[in-house]
Amino acid sequence: MEKSRLNFSQLKHIAGTIMLASSLVFLQACNSDGKKESRTEDALEKTGDAISADAKDATEDAKADMKEAGEEAEMKKDEAVADFKRERDEAVAKMNEQKDKLDAKIEKMKADMKQESAEAKAKSKEQLAKLEDERKELGRDIDKAKNATEDAWKDIKVGFKQAGRNIGDAFDKAGDKLDKN
Repeated sequence: MEKSRLNFSQLKHIAGTIMLASSLVFLQACNSDGKKESRTEDALEKTGDAISADAKDATEDAKADMKEAGEEAEMKKDEAVADFKRERDEAVAKMNEQKDKLDAKIEKMKADMKQESAEAKAKSKEQLAKLEDERKELGRDIDKAKNATEDAWKDIKVGFKQAGRNIGDAFDKAGDKLDKN
């Protein structure tokens, strides 16, 4: 928007200069001082030079503004990429911690099942199967996270949050089951 005003301002300046030059042309056309070149031609030449200089200045200013805007955009992009990578790496680390806890819980449940009654083993097997499914899903999620692009990361985060709640629920249920036995 500001560049449009700048261009409009320059256009007004150029139009004013042209109008001034035109009026000088008409005034000078009537007078002659004996030169081979008329005053009108001199005025037009000076006006043309002034317009060229103004246009050149405006072009240089616009180029400098565009370069500055490009540099700022590049810095913002670099910051966003760094933030994305940091966030992704943190999420992968947390998921690996969850995976390790889940693996330990599965191993403990397997060991405890050896001492359970047949009825308790059947219930524990169901719970164990759920935990193992969660473990497989978490492994797939970790792979997705490691390979996620910045654009896909936002969508993946939502899925990870839901998966994290599901795993937490599975841990709670498994813990309750182990506490009862």
